[in-house]
Amino acid sequence: MPQVDKLKIFLASPSDVAKERKYVKEVIDEINGTIAPSKGIFLEVVCSEHTFPGYGQDGQSVLNKQIGTMKEYEIFIGIMWSRVGTPTQRAASGTIEEFRRAVKANKNYEKPEIWFYFRKLEAYLDTKEKLEQAGKVVTFKKEVQCKALTHDYNNPSNFRDRFRQGLLRWLNARPNKTPRPRTAAANRIKKSSVTPTNSQSPTAGENKPKKSISTSPAERKRKPSATSPTKKRSPAGSRSTARTTKSISSSEAWVMLNHNFFLTESVDTQANQTVTLHISPTNPEQEAALRNLQPEQPYNKKQIAYAYQNDAAMMQVESVLSKSIKGKTILIVTLGREPNLQRSCIEINFDGCSADKIADLRARLLLLNETPSIQKNNNFSHFHSVVEGGYDNAIKIDKNIFPDLWNKLKEQPNHFLFQARLVAVYYLKMSRTVEHILELKLGLIKGNVMSVQFRGQRKSPSINQEPVVIQFQGSCPLSG
Repeated sequence: MPQVDKLKIFLASPSDVAKERKYVKEVIDEINGTIAPSKGIFLEVVCSEHTFPGYGQDGQSVLNKQIGTMKEYEIFIGIMWSRVGTPTQRAASGTIEEFRRAVKANKNYEKPEIWFYFRKLEAYLDTKEKLEQAGKVVTFKKEVQCKALTHDYNNPSNFRDRFRQGLLRWLNARPNKTPRPRTAAANRIKKSSVTPTNSQSPTAGENKPKKSISTSPAERKRKPSATSPTKKRSPAGSRSTARTTKSISSSEAWVMLNHNFFLTESVDTQANQTVTLHISPTNPEQEAALRNLQPEQPYNKKQIAYAYQNDAAMMQVESVLSKSIKGKTILIVTLGREPNLQRSCIEINFDGCSADKIADLRARLLLLNETPSIQKNNNFSHFHSVVEGGYDNAIKIDKNIFPDLWNKLKEQPNHFLFQARLVAVYYLKMSRTVEHILELKLGLIKGNVMSVQFRGQRKSPSINQEPVVIQFQGSCPLSG
């Protein structure tokens, strides 16, 4: 089995970006549970919060000793907003001192990579001390940008998306880890067990194996030729699932636009819920699909289905712009939410079955292809239509959503998982089944079957009532 490499990431920041620090840890936990195992790695975050009391020249010097040398880290992540932090005896703040240590290690050892994020200055600076701190941030940012490419962001959730996408791109650039022989002896054994091919002459005293000439057709069919090693094939119908055992709990950088799927470079969500996506098309068809979203007239904006991570909505396309960076085309798609398209539907109880129970049955139909089994007073057909929903601007759920997508993507199982999750998020939210996706984990198992683990929060009917949480796990057949 391949060994797992632990890669250390150092996180440096002042106290005013606590949410961003939390998001760094959450994203890395998410990556460790999804992408990292396939890469044969485990990511570990180290920051000042992991230190313990000590004594030395000063507090920062004690912290530096516990942190260790910066060349031990793969990435240095720096985050700043309106403060640089507390001064040390060697720098304007502990964060800046840690940054300069990382720069020195990078110069000498080409490690760690240095990523610095700056939150846009919109803080309420009502004291002289706050103004001084903000001024130091501006000065330090100029210093960093002399030799580094930094990323600006608008708010903590925007940082989370940018950081996740950056980390995914970094991981995807790393080769998958493959098994290695544990000892040199194992390598020698492997080398000695290779059967000579026609291009290899037997050594002195050896005869060419005559069995290869007299082997029966049945035996030749069972045994692979020495000159043409064959690949082990999976049984028909389960071939694609055998290539992956991965399960996902995030759609990562994928986005659904108008029921087409794209990998994003970045996704920025503003306070007014406007979404800006940067997408680099991978083929002419993708570029055409994106350019076709451009409104023909300002008053005739297109309405499209949108899903990203755990968010979904009907959106209006505000604009589709393009730019080119070193010959690479990037399309910038801006989407706005139309309030009239986000109405809540009116839910009702039916024949003694609560609206929450009906929502649970709808989620099971959607994700597990379970048909409602409740039959009362010969009203089954009417009850089934209630479960399917589709009232008051909500999307109707009349069948399981996964088999059609599986038929298109069974040869790309990892793509299927990400896209299936986006489709599921869209239908769960647009059918008003749940208001928030708390957990949605999908995985492929043998025999064209997908495992599903779901937890979603319903919209609370009143301020004083706790929202109901729907949760279940099961298996969904993908063969239709």
